[in-house]
Amino acid sequence: KQVAREKKPFLVMVGQAQAQAARRLAHVKRTLPAHSPNLPVPVPTSPSPSPSSSMCAASASSSSSSASTHAGPRARILCLHGYENSKEIMHKQMRMAGWLGSGRKSDEKVVPFENCDFVFVSAPFASEPPVSKIVEHFFPEDPKRQWFERIQNEEAGVRYLGLDVGLKHIEDALEKEGPFDGIFGFSQGAGLSLVVAAKQQQGEMLGNNPPLKFAIVIAGFRARDMTLSNLFEEKLVCPTLHIWGDQDILRYKSEEVTEYCTDPIILRHKAGHKIPHVNTIDCTKIESFINNLL
Repeated sequence: KQVAREKKPFLVMVGQAQAQAARRLAHVKRTLPAHSPNLPVPVPTSPSPSPSSSMCAASASSSSSSASTHAGPRARILCLHGYENSKEIMHKQMRMAGWLGSGRKSDEKVVPFENCDFVFVSAPFASEPPVSKIVEHFFPEDPKRQWFERIQNEEAGVRYLGLDVGLKHIEDALEKEGPFDGIFGFSQGAGLSLVVAAKQQQGEMLGNNPPLKFAIVIAGFRARDMTLSNLFEEKLVCPTLHIWGDQDILRYKSEEVTEYCTDPIILRHKAGHKIPHVNTIDCTKIESFINNLL
């Protein structure tokens, strides 16, 4: 009961942010004509995977790169989804928002991020029903998953129960599907992306691959799990690019975490808690950020 009381304010804030995103997404759908070429390409869905199969399936079916004439180096980027999302849902979110080469304005000549290969992986924990109404409404058939089991408040501090399992899952993806140049996270996945970068700075989660060259975090935050209390005592040296919405009621968390990063690049959009459309942010800054680190 105590855990439920502690969790309720956070879920209310998330629910408000997701409802705001739903209204905007519904407006976009109403303004697109039927059979529009800008509509997202459907992604085949599958039953909720087991932790072991979700990682392999992500690389086989959900990594995406647009047809490209880009002559320079390519960036391989591991993508971590948000709470009650999955690799399938994140793929759809990014495709709708134009990150994967669709959903762009018809007069655009250049496809953003054409030299990027985004590889998606699902978290190990299934989200317990009922999930957020907005998620269930727009993604009724897709798996809903999360990177740790639940938040528990203890006398010594906050614990993310199952976080070790979630981090091991990411470490396995880095090892089996890597090497990766960067990591890309949204919401809960953004917080874990920063944890991964910070742990690599301390010599952990490296395996046989070099450390990540950059992290792109959308609606990120500093993880509060008490076992990570020493993780950000030194500023994160891995280059980071942070994106958040002016209407996101959780934006203060995204602003706060930049204080733990060295020379963070910050981009803002006018919407809420969402992966923003490429037309609403300066993609040239993101592309320069990536290309300068390859």
